[in-house]
Amino acid sequence: MKRDKSEFSKILNMYLLRMQVKTIGLVLIMSLTGILSAQSEFDQFEKNIRPIFLKHCVQCHGEDKAESDLRLDAPEFWEIGGISGPPIVAGQPEKSLLLLAIKKTKPDFAMPPGEKSLTPSEIENISNWIRTGAKAPRTNLAATDKRLDLDEASAFWSFKLLKRPGVPVNKQDRWSRTPIDQFIFNTLRASNLTPVSDTDKCTLIRRATFDLTGLPPTPEEINDFLEDNDPLAFQTLVNRLLSTSSYGERWGRHWLDVARYADTAGDGSDYPVREAYKYRDWVINAFHKDKPYDEFIREQIAGDILAADTTQAVYRDLVTATGFLAIGKRYGYKQSPDYQHLDFADVIDSVGRSILGLSLGCARCHDHKYDPISAEDYYALYGIFESTVWAFPGGEEQKRPADFPALVPPEEIERLEVAREDRLSNLRRQIQQLGLQRSQLDGQRDTGGLDLGMERQDLGRSLKQPWVSSGAVEIRQDAQSPFANVHSKGTRGVRIGTGPKTDGIRYVFEPGLTAKNDKKMYFNIDFRTGAGTEDGVYRIYLGQGVVQSIAVEFSISRDSFMLKHGTEWELLQKIKTNQWYSLQVEIDSVSRTYSGTLATLTAQTRFKAKNTVPGWNGIANCFICDGFGHKEGPVLVRDIDNIALTTTPLNAIEQVIEPPTKTAGSEEQLAILRQSIDALKEEQQNIESTAVSEVAYGVSEGKPVNSHIQLRGEPEKLGDQIPRRFLEVLGGKQVPAAYTGSGRLQLAQWLTDPSNPLTARVIANRVWQWHFGSGLVTTPSDFGYRGEQPTHPALLDWLAMELIENNWSIKHLHRVIMKSRVYQLSSEDSPEAMVLDPENKLLWRYSRRPLDAESMRDAMLAVSGNLDRSVPGAHPFPDVNTWNFSIHQPFHAVYGSNHRSVYLMQQRNRRHPYLELFDSADPNVSIGKRQQTVTPTQALFLMNSEFVHAQAHMLAHRIAITVADRTERIKYAFAVVHGSIPSTAELQSANRFLEEYSSEAVKAGAGDGLKEAWQAFARVLLTSNSFLFVD
Repeated sequence: MKRDKSEFSKILNMYLLRMQVKTIGLVLIMSLTGILSAQSEFDQFEKNIRPIFLKHCVQCHGEDKAESDLRLDAPEFWEIGGISGPPIVAGQPEKSLLLLAIKKTKPDFAMPPGEKSLTPSEIENISNWIRTGAKAPRTNLAATDKRLDLDEASAFWSFKLLKRPGVPVNKQDRWSRTPIDQFIFNTLRASNLTPVSDTDKCTLIRRATFDLTGLPPTPEEINDFLEDNDPLAFQTLVNRLLSTSSYGERWGRHWLDVARYADTAGDGSDYPVREAYKYRDWVINAFHKDKPYDEFIREQIAGDILAADTTQAVYRDLVTATGFLAIGKRYGYKQSPDYQHLDFADVIDSVGRSILGLSLGCARCHDHKYDPISAEDYYALYGIFESTVWAFPGGEEQKRPADFPALVPPEEIERLEVAREDRLSNLRRQIQQLGLQRSQLDGQRDTGGLDLGMERQDLGRSLKQPWVSSGAVEIRQDAQSPFANVHSKGTRGVRIGTGPKTDGIRYVFEPGLTAKNDKKMYFNIDFRTGAGTEDGVYRIYLGQGVVQSIAVEFSISRDSFMLKHGTEWELLQKIKTNQWYSLQVEIDSVSRTYSGTLATLTAQTRFKAKNTVPGWNGIANCFICDGFGHKEGPVLVRDIDNIALTTTPLNAIEQVIEPPTKTAGSEEQLAILRQSIDALKEEQQNIESTAVSEVAYGVSEGKPVNSHIQLRGEPEKLGDQIPRRFLEVLGGKQVPAAYTGSGRLQLAQWLTDPSNPLTARVIANRVWQWHFGSGLVTTPSDFGYRGEQPTHPALLDWLAMELIENNWSIKHLHRVIMKSRVYQLSSEDSPEAMVLDPENKLLWRYSRRPLDAESMRDAMLAVSGNLDRSVPGAHPFPDVNTWNFSIHQPFHAVYGSNHRSVYLMQQRNRRHPYLELFDSADPNVSIGKRQQTVTPTQALFLMNSEFVHAQAHMLAHRIAITVADRTERIKYAFAVVHGSIPSTAELQSANRFLEEYSSEAVKAGAGDGLKEAWQAFARVLLTSNSFLFVD
């Protein structure tokens, strides 16, 4: 392995001098400060302002996206301004709209959106910069502000039809081994460049193993490869690596960057998505099995449609694949069309960037400013996604997930639902039978001292405290309910006569129930409607105070029982006068839904999942029965009894058969009955709260619609209706008018049609980038006019055709690329080449790369022996019944794990601290290429974190128990961690370090100085460049 031989000694000396953090921090800070503008007048902008714009602004107001027509990536654009005008008035911060927005003094004009805000110091920096003239270096961006039209697009490199180019032949070429090499050599020769030498076998196996698996090779694997002199040894190695499950985990992670994967939904409360991991595992498995890339794309766009008439295992896989569409950042605190346009915007932009390499989102408000994508194109795709049903993950107001597609076919769902209802019916019968037995023994249900059955009231009188009544209200024996579920010894009820609507009864529960403390609320009332000549109405209400905040409402007429579902009245069933009914309601205060039973003495009607009244504040402390209802009419006479509000499930609806009596031993019998009933009710609750089948976080078919253009991207301002179709520049095929589906199936086919010039080019470039660190097109998600031109256009087309003609096999592309000599070059420098091509765009050498966040963590776990290679499955999220997250108290968790980093729980709003520190992908957007930063905090983490120290301790232990001799132990440590054989100088430095560190540790009071020395040595190895970089 090629390396600076002095590096290791320097690091060892740094430890001995106790200057680790200070030294590394100084070096890193120097690298960060870099080269500032030579023009002092721009220093303020470069130091203090540009970083703020890059961090907070240009993602939405930059080259790829210019919301409200505003760009902040160059002065030429912010001087023009957007819809609201120029955001910056030089010299006058008080008149600058930018400052008004970032101060967030007006909620409707606040940036950045959501919870994110600039710090006071950042706001002050911008204010001072504007006050001193808002000076910034000019660019030539505006000069290239040109749009491709459809005619020009046909000649633009990325929109040209794909065809296999001829492989260049150069008579002077003695270097090339593969067609890829011939393309590279031809370009190098034209630029007077010569490739460097091939790399050594130690470096090559380490490079290939990290590339394909994200893990280091073991000493045994290195030794086997070094001893294999077969000319095909490297191809054998590549095939072995491609067959491992680690390959799927490594390359699945690459795609998850592009797919903006996370385990939470985003928005303010960042709700957990319990089923997201299934899509993650599907992606990993798809790469492991080398699913053809065209199928891979089709299944993610339309898997649920393709699943028809397949086996149950295939059905499950295909529905899970649609997680690609659902997995993006979600907007809104409940299911509502008011927010879905933002979800659609996310998915259109993500499909464009990830699959086509086009910034489709830029056509949301107007025609794309640079690429041949019109607003009509955008809303043609919008209609496809608007015709789709999206799984809802839960939100601040509507807390329960909804519309998750089942992982079994519809016919199987029907069978499962029948079996489920049969079991529930059987449970209800058992509960009712046991409840009747209990009623015989125990005539009084504990009502907490409340007068819920009117039994403390005086016959012939109106209601007294704690009841409140108005109008013709009388306690009567003939108003006693026959149901025994609340008060089985009852002898009286209340009759409410006709009169004004405001007449009726009211009961205030103290202290009442609240959603914060009580996730489930149970309500009971028995009622009978008196016969009358005119049809009328009365109401049953439960909520906070006197209609202060309504939870549930029911309206009863002579022949109808109505319940309110959200804001709408719905007929539950027809009823009769002079017949007693018992209403039992279970309110889920987390999901803001309710269900229940309406029963007579001989029959029951159940209802499920009705929404509470919108805006209910979660408090239930007041019951009212008055004359308001779902229609106008006289107030009916009615009998009311057995009102109850509790946090424990109510008894099954029971009818009193005989007056209850107590006998000897009845208490013991009661205890047994209660225990049995409780067990049955627990089983009932578990069944009712569990989906009838396993579900996925994906999408399903909805009602097909053609969407209207949203003028300026505002859903309230509609323009022409646009038929669903593909992009005009790519053929513009329409969804057939008679087709009854969403159009996602057609979209999936259009995206993967071999005649589509973009899809294969984009993924071929991504695969190249993930091998070399940079793509042949250095803007991997932008193949449009503002993206970079390919450095080797013919090679890119050759790779794309190689992919298509070999069944879209990504593994085939790996083999072709890794077999090439250019892949096997060393990373050594060439002074001459550095002058001609300092960025190595023409590939005269292999570019040294740092390990990404996941590979670094996984490699540390692997060499220490702590890596758990199993697949962990679902994350340990809190029980869904406890979910009460809000914008003020969002979900947040970091779960400890020694599994591979691809399985770590990923949050959108508060990212995993380690992954964020080391530049993992931001899951809020499709990431084509991760940024690479060098910061002091990274060095501090490597030197001081508990995680790194724990792996170093385990590594030292592993080394100690494997090899006894000190020199051999050092060699083994180098083989395990660096995949190399130490030089003589490194052996000498290591020995000196161990001796001196051990001596110093003993002087400092260590019980075992040599043990501490080996642990420190392990830390040196784990934090050295030879471990943290791939050559």
